[in-house]
Amino acid sequence: MIHDLTIGHLDPAAIRDCVAVALKPLDREVVARVLVAFPGLKVEEREGYLIAPWHGREDGDRGEAFAARLQAETGCLVCDRRNGRVVELAHPLVARTA
Repeated sequence: MIHDLTIGHLDPAAIRDCVAVALKPLDREVVARVLVAFPGLKVEEREGYLIAPWHGREDGDRGEAFAARLQAETGCLVCDRRNGRVVELAHPLVARTA
């Protein structure tokens, strides 16, 4: 099964309904800086949030590491929107991708 991560300052109530609603946009400078540490990672930009590959997708591990790093730097949510839930990430690559 294929799952993507939805990353941003999202409304948790909307996520429970499998809808992404950004309460505020992600800081573009932080996103750009973090993305540099993950060359070639295909991330989709949406209105105020991002979609990154996850389970069942090529680059799923790097997508998870990217999401964890972005969450650590911005305090944003990382969600499995398809299943209407916030995801708790604890990825070991966060500390190593400076």
